[in-house]
Amino acid sequence: MARKTPQATIYLRQLSKPELNKLADKKKVRIPASWSKGKIVETLATIVSANDVTAFISKPTGAKTKEAQGYARALKGKSLEDRVVQIFSKKGFQCDKNIRLAGMEIDVFGWKKGGWLSEDEYIIAECKNKAKVIPEDFKKFVGNMNLFINKRGLNKDHVQGYLITTGIFDKDTKSQARGFPKIQLKRVKA
Repeated sequence: MARKTPQATIYLRQLSKPELNKLADKKKVRIPASWSKGKIVETLATIVSANDVTAFISKPTGAKTKEAQGYARALKGKSLEDRVVQIFSKKGFQCDKNIRLAGMEIDVFGWKKGGWLSEDEYIIAECKNKAKVIPEDFKKFVGNMNLFINKRGLNKDHVQGYLITTGIFDKDTKSQARGFPKIQLKRVKA
């Protein structure tokens, strides 16, 4: 019988080495500079929980009131969308943000014209500025992506989807994504 991987280990593997070192400092664990990312994950997994990792990722906004916190989150979400547009623009895509169609919204839509021997390419990205992306977020994105492709009359074989977060992906979300080769899960800094 296969050994079950603890949730904290799954979350820790998604963090970068600098993030792991910051978490280790916060937990007062000395990590030698020569250690690999895998060794750091293995060590931290023995002392941190999945909730510790989620709390570490969800940095407080510093705002005092609920209204101010909502405004700060909205600004950070806009910053994430701007960062995603920047990433895809560098790859040659022309991008639009916040496209609204009946009953849905696409955060980032990009297109790149094909040449004489190539087809047009499209990207659809959903930006999640939250500590943990859950399966419901993924299901909603898949539905919105398929609806957008159908409404725009795009060839689904030429569309790549991206679910992008500043946080981490729940293990069930990662598991679901394996069944959708045209959708990638990505972490970025806003």
